[in-house]
Amino acid sequence: MHDKHFLIRMTIMTSLFLFAASFAAMAGSVPRMTVDELKAHLGEADYLVLDARSGGDWAGSTVKIAGAERVEPRAVDQWVDNYDKEKTIVLYCT
Repeated sequence: MHDKHFLIRMTIMTSLFLFAASFAAMAGSVPRMTVDELKAHLGEADYLVLDARSGGDWAGSTVKIAGAERVEPRAVDQWVDNYDKEKTIVLYCT
């Protein structure tokens, strides 16, 4: 019985590790943009800026990028298809 619980725990831990590793690998492949690069493109028709800060962080901030559209970061599946995939979509959360 003890061996069965150990095996289950090890399987879960291994699965979580593999999930985290694959997520980190995907995040590393997302291009990043500096503040100056973004400033150079603000207002261009082929750039879309989405503010993906959590509700409290967004509401409590006095600094917002002009023209950025607020999206709920935990509801990506609800808004992701609303945007033109031909545009450069910039997400920011800080």
